[in-house]
Order: sequence, then C-alpha cells, then structure tokens
Amino acid sequence: MASAEKLVFPTIVEGLFVRGLSGKVSFSLKEQLRKEGLDLDRPLQPAYSLDTWSRCVALTAKSLHPEQPDPVAWRMLGERMIDGYRDTMVGRALLGVLRLIGPKRMLHRTQHSFRTGNNYTEVRITERGEREADLWLNEPGLLRYFKQGVMLATVRAASGPTTQVDVVQYDDDSVTYRVTWGVPGS
Repeated sequence: MASAEKLVFPTIVEGLFVRGLSGKVSFSLKEQLRKEGLDLDRPLQPAYSLDTWSRCVALTAKSLHPEQPDPVAWRMLGERMIDGYRDTMVGRALLGVLRLIGPKRMLHRTQHSFRTGNNYTEVRITERGEREADLWLNEPGLLRYFKQGVMLATVRAASGPTTQVDVVQYDDDSVTYRVTWGVPGS
C-alpha cells in the first residue's frame, strides 16, 4: 500500500460536505474548496487524494470553528460527518446495525468500515477490558482528530452517550485512541 495513492471516496465527502454541512458552507469557503479540488457545485469525483481531503477538512475546520483549537475543530467535523453519513445509503446501512452488534464487535469491524470510505486505513485493536480498547490507525497529521470525532460519534451510536475516544499516542503517520463505552442506552 505504501506506493499506492491514498484515496478518499465520495461517500465520505458526501457525508461531510453535502449532508453534514448542508447550508453551512459559505460562498467564500465553497470557492476555497474549489481551488483545492473539491467543487461542491458539480457531481462528486469517484475519489479524492488524501492530500486534497486533508486540505479541504483544514479549510472547513478553520472556517466553521475559528474560535476552536485545531484538534477540537477537526474532531467536531468528524462528528458532523457521521451525522451526515447517516443520511447516505451506505451510512444508513452501516450505522443501522451498530446497536445490534454493540461497540466491541463494531470496533473489530472498523477497518472494513473505514475502507468503505477510503483505500488506505489499517487498524489494530487491543482490548483493555470489557468496555475499553485501544484502536491504532495509520492516520496522518491532524486527520487523527477528524477520525477521533468519527469514532466518537460511531461508538456513541452503538453504545450511548458515555462513550469516550481519547488520543493517547501519535506520530506523523499514525494514532492510537483509547475507546471506552458504557452499557448501551446509558
């Protein structure tokens, strides 16, 4: 995978920009996104480079959450993306079964789930207890905080509001999250 171009697929782009941020993308931001390779006035491309995706998320985080530090703004967009992704056909199907399978089984399906939105995500899970696990992803840069928001919203969908997803370790190319959750519905 090291030599293959890392790509993000339109379901993720649609989940965030078309559905999750519907009505919240200003004309100015739309123009900035267009210059970076994401034209929201045209049909979505079959894929976007990871660099294009990262630049577009960065612009959007700064535009929509200028008062927040980058990690918080990026995490908020990740959560918002899941809200929008829930409205896509793939997202609806994926999120619809989370309560049935529960957070632990959901975590073990994380790589498959992320691969519906990109061609590069690798995942390693280390269970730490009945309601706690470490999740390692090969996610570069500030995208680690976007994925933190994605994981937070996704695990919450499976287990409820007591979910936490904390960044416990990272380098330039990867991140490890500590994921904890309560009893579903708590």
